[in-house]
Amino acid sequence: MPVLSIQTNALVQDKTNFLTQASLWVAEALSKPESYVMIHLSDDETMSFSGTTEPLAYVELKSLGLTSSQTAGLSKTLCAFLQKELQVDASRIYIEFSAPERAMFGWNSGTF
Repeated sequence: MPVLSIQTNALVQDKTNFLTQASLWVAEALSKPESYVMIHLSDDETMSFSGTTEPLAYVELKSLGLTSSQTAGLSKTLCAFLQKELQVDASRIYIEFSAPERAMFGWNSGTF
């Protein structure tokens, strides 16, 4: 059930391609089937960070079973992905990681 949610002030020209690439990144990075991956993109938002409106991103990555030992590596590769795809410098990206309990995440009329 990995969910990657991205809010950015950058404008994504080819949203379909970006969503495809992000979905593939999540599936590979978390070793999860892509059939469970959800991507949410909110681009061209009015946002500021450190007092400027230079390109930035606020990202949430949720996944069942995500551990704190994984987050440093995920942060590094996710920042690299966003730098390449959105031209947002890693120093202007915040990432919130979370691992909900299975009973606290619903899907297909039930929970995990």
